[in-house]
This record gives sequence, C-alpha cells and structure tokens, in this order.
Amino acid sequence: MLFAWRFADERLHSDSGYYLARVINEGGFHIEHGRWVLALSQLGALIGVKLGVSMTGLILLHSLNNVIWLGACLLFAGRILRDPPAVVTLACVHLVGLTHGLFCPIFELYYGVDLLVLFLAVYRSEQLSSTWRWSLLVVFFLGALASHFFALLLAGGLLVLEQIWRDRRTMIVLLGLIVVHLLVRSLTLSPYENEGLSAILAALSVENVGHLLSPTHLLHLAKYFVWHYPDLIVLAVTVTVVLVRERQRRRAMLFALVGLLLLVLCILYRPGSIHDRYREQVNFALVAWVLVMFCMQLIPLVRWRTLAFSLLIAASLFRMVRAEWIAPWYTERTAVVKTGITMARAHGLSKAIVPAPVYFGPPSHVIDLSWSTSVESLLLSAKDGPQATVSLITTQDLEAPDVREHLDGFIFRRWDIMDPSWLNARYFKLPPERYRPLGIP
Repeated sequence: MLFAWRFADERLHSDSGYYLARVINEGGFHIEHGRWVLALSQLGALIGVKLGVSMTGLILLHSLNNVIWLGACLLFAGRILRDPPAVVTLACVHLVGLTHGLFCPIFELYYGVDLLVLFLAVYRSEQLSSTWRWSLLVVFFLGALASHFFALLLAGGLLVLEQIWRDRRTMIVLLGLIVVHLLVRSLTLSPYENEGLSAILAALSVENVGHLLSPTHLLHLAKYFVWHYPDLIVLAVTVTVVLVRERQRRRAMLFALVGLLLLVLCILYRPGSIHDRYREQVNFALVAWVLVMFCMQLIPLVRWRTLAFSLLIAASLFRMVRAEWIAPWYTERTAVVKTGITMARAHGLSKAIVPAPVYFGPPSHVIDLSWSTSVESLLLSAKDGPQATVSLITTQDLEAPDVREHLDGFIFRRWDIMDPSWLNARYFKLPPERYRPLGIP
C-alpha cells in the first residue's frame, strides 16, 4: 500500500496509464482481447470518475486499486473460506517475482491468478452452502480463463493436481466451461492475440529450437534467471525436493512438467535476455505456478511450515529491496515527462514533440519513455486542472505514418488518433493547435 501510494505517478507506466485514460474519457470499463477480468483493475478509477474525484485522486485510486482488490481477496479467503495457504498465496503473487511489474500493476493475469487461487480455495472449502459453492466456482473459473491464455494452462495444471476426475460432476461442469470458453475465444481472437500465437508457432522451426537448446543459449538463459529470478529458483527447487521427500513423486513430476511447458512458451514468445516490464508479464505465468505450488503444497505440511514461511519472507524482502533499487529510474523517467510538460507550458504549447528514445536504468534492465509518454503526459498535466492539459508525443511516435499526417489533431497513442471531443472536458481541455518539436536537455 505504501509503495502504491509513494509511486502513484510512476505506476502510470505503459498499459496502466492507457487504461486509466480510457476509463476517464469513456466513463466505463475498457475491455480488450476479450479479457473481461480487466474490469477488476479499473474498478477504483471508474468509481472515482463517477464521483468526480480530482485527477490527483484518480491517479492515486488507480495505483491503490490492486492493493484494495488484494485486501478484499485476503478477507474472503481468510474470513469466509478459512484457507491460510490461499491467503499467503494471494499476498505472494502480488510481490514475489515482480520488479518492473510493480510499476504497471494492471496486467490482467495478476487478477486472473487471484481468481484461480480463490477457485481452488472454494473447491477445497467446507464453509459454503452448495449454491454458493457452485456459483463461486463457476464465476472464479470463468473469470480466470478470461484473463489470459496462460491462465488456461495454470488451471489445467491445478485441476490435474486436485485429481478432478474423482469428482465427476465438477469435472464435467469445468470441462464444459473450458470448451465453451475455447469456442468463444477461437471466434473472437484479436489481431494482437493472433500475432502472439503466430510468433510462437513460427518459433517452433527446427533451426530456432536447435538454437534454443544449444549449450550456449541454455547457459545464457540460466544466467538470466539466476540474476533476475533467484527467489523463484529457490522456491522451485524447494518445492521439488519437499515433494520428493514426502514421496509425492507424481506431484513433483507434474510441477516440473507444467513449469517446463510454461518456461518453453515464455522463451519461444520472448527470446533473448532483455528484461523489462513486458518480459516480466510474459514470465509471470511461470512465477505464479511456482508460488501457487509452493504455498498450497508446503504450508499444509507442518514439518515444512517454518522453512516455507522463512523462504517466503526472504523472497518478499528480496523483492522489496529490488523494487526500491529500481524505483529511482522510474522516478527519473516520470520526471522527464513532467519536465516536458513544464517546458511546453513555458513555450505556450499544449501539444509538443519530445526526443526519443531515452533510456533509464542499470545494465540488463530496460526502462524507456515508451509509447505511453503521450498518455502519461495527458494524465500528469491534468493534475493542475483541465486548462493545464498538455499532450506530449515522441519522435518515435512520428515514425507511424498516421501520426505525421495528423499533427493538427489529437494523438492519444501512436496507434490511436482521436477526435478531441473524445476527451472528458471535466479533466482535459486541449486547444486545436499543431504538435511542435520541444527539446529536453
């Protein structure tokens, strides 16, 4: 909560600011790619818009949204379901394994994994009536499936883990939901999702797979994970060792096979060693699988409980330190956007073009101004009132043909040339002028 409060402006990075701006200007949830769980990430901001909260308040509400959501999930899992492992799992998936992701807290799989954890807790619970149990199972399961493709793989692994075939009625219902979901999604795939699937299929060529399995690449990959995910490696090794020691070899094998499948898909989709916000989102399914298995399998085992909590506390502290370590570069990045806003105002401009690319951060991490500069400048400038609105685009945005042809209009993103009337006049007032170059030292 303190982190979300302190870095509310920085947490407008990338998709985060984009969805907030959509909610403000459209007055409703903005759902893309059929991922309805996105509504959960926009709820706080939408309520704020309906209540007429100031832009400063909206940005803060938006940043705190995932914290408030997490708190609600913790109360439900702890007070209603009385499932301590689920409580710990929920807390961990919002922190462990994340660094850059903490500055873009709107990724839909974060919410989808929460729903999967709650689904598993409801399935195991004896605290609910039959009507409530079935209603929550269906809602949580469908919500999780609708969050991301990786959620289907995670759900499949958990159902096998629970040996769902022993409960034929539940198995039939859940399989029916999966079939319906797949049919609907196959008919409604967005161009973005088609590109992603095509990229994975294209990466399955013999030549590329041979390269990925080469000793040189595997060593490079090992170094990448040791540097960026030491907490995850320790937790994964511990799960495997404990399950083997407990003579649960089938569970250990399932854990390894699902983890390996997720790892391969992540590598195929996002090869290389560049580490940034997007790479963490791609890797998050693997992170979630390890955390869910660790908490759900080890915490119920009394003789391993002390070790489990010690490792989880260590992993959490490690991520807190790493988040604080990376935070100054995100603060510097946001400061550059704010400097551009100040300079534009000093020159009497409401629309300006700033130089890019500009990079921040240490080696092996990538933080740049990115395509969201135009969105963030809109939101941050409006904190001083609608008349103070400034729209900044970058020289990289100019590489998009539509942008060059519409410098007299309003460029929301390089892919979105909008009519100025789209803007919510309560928060934004942008005069009809042309975008002009503005140098930032």
